[in-house]
Amino acid sequence: MPKRLMAQIAKYPAQISHRRYTLSLCAIGLGLLSACSQQEEPAKQAEINASKESYHYSADVHLDKYAVPHIVAKDYGSLGYASGYMQARDNLCTLAEQIRNVRGEAALYLGAGPQHKYILADIAYKSLGLLDRAKTLYPALQPDMQALLQGYVDGFNKNLNEREDPSQYPSPCRNADWVNTITVEELLAYHMDLALLSSSRAFLGAIASAKPPGEKVSLTAPSLDAEHLLTSRGIGSNGWAIGKEKASDANSLLMANPHFPYDGELRFYQQHLTIPGELNIAGVGMIGLPGVSIGFNENLGWTHTVSQSKRFTLYQLELDPSNPMRYRYEDGFKDITAKTVNIKVKAPAGGEALSQEHIVYNSHFGPIVNLGSLAPSLAWTDKSAISIRDANLDNTGMLSHWVAMAKAKSPEEFLQAFSEHRSIPWVNTMMAAKDGRVLYIDGTQTPKLSETAEGYWRKAMHSPELAGLWRDGGGAMLLPGNKAAFEWQPTEGARHSGLIPIQEAPQSLRNDYVFNANSSHWLSHIEEPLEGFSIVYGPERSHRSPRTRFNALLISNRSADKPAGENNLFSYEELKSVFTDNHSLFGQQLRASLAERCEASPLQTLDSGQYDLSAACATLKNWDGRYLLDSQGAHLMREFLAEFRVRGHRDLNDKLFANAFDPAKPAMTPGGLAPATNAEQDEVLLALAKAAKRLEDNAIALDAKLGDIQNIPKAAGLEPIAISGGYSWEGIFNYSHARARNRGHSELALVNIGKAASKQPFSPLRTRQQAEQSISGYPVNYGSSFVMALQFDEQGPKGEMFLSYGQAHDPESPHFIDQSKLFSQQQWRPIELFGENLPSVEFKLRANKP
Repeated sequence: MPKRLMAQIAKYPAQISHRRYTLSLCAIGLGLLSACSQQEEPAKQAEINASKESYHYSADVHLDKYAVPHIVAKDYGSLGYASGYMQARDNLCTLAEQIRNVRGEAALYLGAGPQHKYILADIAYKSLGLLDRAKTLYPALQPDMQALLQGYVDGFNKNLNEREDPSQYPSPCRNADWVNTITVEELLAYHMDLALLSSSRAFLGAIASAKPPGEKVSLTAPSLDAEHLLTSRGIGSNGWAIGKEKASDANSLLMANPHFPYDGELRFYQQHLTIPGELNIAGVGMIGLPGVSIGFNENLGWTHTVSQSKRFTLYQLELDPSNPMRYRYEDGFKDITAKTVNIKVKAPAGGEALSQEHIVYNSHFGPIVNLGSLAPSLAWTDKSAISIRDANLDNTGMLSHWVAMAKAKSPEEFLQAFSEHRSIPWVNTMMAAKDGRVLYIDGTQTPKLSETAEGYWRKAMHSPELAGLWRDGGGAMLLPGNKAAFEWQPTEGARHSGLIPIQEAPQSLRNDYVFNANSSHWLSHIEEPLEGFSIVYGPERSHRSPRTRFNALLISNRSADKPAGENNLFSYEELKSVFTDNHSLFGQQLRASLAERCEASPLQTLDSGQYDLSAACATLKNWDGRYLLDSQGAHLMREFLAEFRVRGHRDLNDKLFANAFDPAKPAMTPGGLAPATNAEQDEVLLALAKAAKRLEDNAIALDAKLGDIQNIPKAAGLEPIAISGGYSWEGIFNYSHARARNRGHSELALVNIGKAASKQPFSPLRTRQQAEQSISGYPVNYGSSFVMALQFDEQGPKGEMFLSYGQAHDPESPHFIDQSKLFSQQQWRPIELFGENLPSVEFKLRANKP
C-alpha cells in the first residue's frame, strides 16, 4: 500500500464506536477547499487532525480526475456522510426525484401528467406504502447500517443546504420546487423501491388502475408493455469468474459487464470506501446507496447479472359469479379488500393543490393488477382477476448484504453473507477469490412452491395460452389462486417464510470457471450444467439466448476466435480483449454461408419489385464479423436477424437455423443457416433483401461504418459519441441497445433516441432530429454501463474499467461525457483499491450531528 494512503489511514483508530450529539451542524466542506489542501498551514493541519475524533462525522475524500471519491472514514456514519455529500455534488437531482416519487408526490409537483401518469404512480406508491413500511422496519436494522444510512442522509442534506437557492441546483432540476431534504426513512423506502425493480415497480400503473367490473373509471388505464412487466429486459449483464485452473499468470480473473440504462437513476456511481481495519472496497453502486454493489477488496471481487428467477408470482382469482369482490379459495370464498389512498395533485391553473381519494384493491396474495391491455383474459372481469405476490416486498437488507460481501476475506465468508443477510434482490452473483476459487450463486428472493404447483407450471408453461407469459423462461408465472397448494410454502432460513432458503439455491464453487449472461442458472458451466432446481429459478435443458450461447463459447474457448489462445488459459489481457474485440456469434457462424448463398442468387422479389442483392452480398463477404467502430456490414446482419426475431428468451425464430436446439449442445444449437425450402422464394434471402431495402430507404449505406451510424446522443447541444457493440440477439458480448421504455423512472437528462424508423416491429433503426436534420441510425441509451476486468495474483488485485456515461447526471458537468469518450475509444483506465494514483488534494469533511 502506498505510503501516503497508509499515513492517511494511520491517523484513524480501527473503528470508532457510534456516539450521538445534539450540536448544530458544523462542517468543513468543499467551500473551504483551499484551506483543506496540503498547502494548509502545518499548525492548522495538525489541529484538524487532532480534533477528528471530536466530530460525529469525520472523513477525508480524495477526488480523482474523473470525480471518483476515494473516502477514508473513521466509522460507518462518517462513511455514509461523505458518500452522501459527494454523490449530491453532481447527482443531487437524481436521488431527489426518486425520493419525491416514493413519497407519492409526483402529481403534487408535476400535475396529473400525460394519461394521468403521475396520478397513477402516486396511487400505487401510496398503496404499496413503502414509506410507512420503512418507518416500521428501520429500527430493526443493524446499528452500523442505521449509522451508514443516517450519515448518508446528513451528508446529502448538507450538500443541498449549502446551495443558497434552487438556481444553484444541477441543471436537470435547477429551480425545481420538488427538491427537498430527505429523511433516513425515505432513503430506506427508496432502497426498498429498488428491490422491487424487477417486480412490483414495473406494475405501478397496473396496480393503480385495477377496478372491479362496473365501477366508474375516472383515470386513463395505462397501455402496458408486456416485455416491461413480465420480463427483466432493460436490465441485464454478462459476468465471468475464471479460477486457477483456467487462468494464466494469475490466481483468478473476473469480468464484470452489467447492462443498465445510460441515463436516470439506474446509472452506476463509482466509489472507493475505506474504514481502517474494517472495510476497503472499490467499485460501483447506484445513486442513493452508500456502498458498493459490484466491486472488489484485497481478497476477492464479484459481479452480478440479472437472474431469470421469478421474484413474483401472478395468481388468477376465480371470482364469485354473484360478487366480483369475492374469490374462491378451497371450499369457500375470500374477500377482495379495498384501501383508500389520498394524494394531492397540482392545480392546472396554479393555486392550492387538489386532494383526491382513490381506491386500490388487494387479495390475500397482494395487489389486484389490471393487465387487460395485454390480453382480455388478464383483465378484472365478472369471472376472474389477477393478483401479484412479490418476494422482494419489505426487502430492507440489500445494503447490509453488500457490506458483508465487501468485508469477506474468503469464499466461505462471502457465502456466509448470503446465509446471514439473504437480501440480494434480483441478481446472480459471480465471485473470484485470490486463492483461485470461483463461485456462481443465484441468491435472489424466490418463492418456495409445493410439488403440486411446480408440477402444474412445468406442464402449463408449454401451453399456447401461457407461452406469451412464460417466454421461454424469461417471463412470468401465472398460478391458480383457488387452492392452498399453490401458495408459497413455509420455510426456514430465508429472509422470511415462503422464500427459498439459500442452501437450496443454484450454486457452484469451482477452480475453473463460471459465468452467466441472463439465461437461467443451468448453463453456468458448459461442461457441468446445474440441474434439478426449482422451476422458479428458470428452465433447464432449454434454449439459451444468442448472447448466453456466445458467452459460453468464449469462456470455454470454443468460439472461432479462441480468445484464450492455444493454451486454453485466459491471461488478463486476453480477458480484456473479450470485451474490446467485439466479435459476434453470427458473424462467426452465419456470415460466410449467408454471403455465399447471396452471391449464388442475388435477385429477389419484394412487394415493391425485384431487388438486386449484389451490394449486400459483397458487404457481408467483406464484413469482419465484428461490431467495432470501423466494422462495415454489422448493421446489415443486424437488420437481417431482425426479420427472424421472436419475443421469447431464444430471441430468434428456429426457422432461421438448419439444426434444432439440442440440450447436449446448448451453445452450438440451434445452428447453421436453414436451407431453402421453397423453390420459388428463398425465405433467408428474402429476409436479407428486406433488410437491405430498409437500410437504403433510410439513407444508410450497406457498407457504412458502424461508428458513423451508432452513437450515444448524450444531451441536446452535445455531439453524439460513437459507440461499438450490438444487440443481445446478435450474439455479442458488448451490448449496445436502444430502449424506448426505460426500466428506470427518471425523466431527467434522458438520452434522446428518437422514434422507430421502420414498420418492421423488431428493427432497431430509429430516426431523430439532429442539427435540424432527420437522421436515421442506431442511437444507444442502454447496454454495457460499468465494465471491469480484474485479476488476483499473490500481490493482490489489479483492475481496469470503463464507466460508459461518467459520474455525473448533469450535462453541464465535465464528468457527464469524459468517460463516454474513453468508452467510445475502448480506452481502459485503472480502478484503484490501494490509492497508487490518488491526487494530493484532499477534502476534509467534519460534522457534528444536526
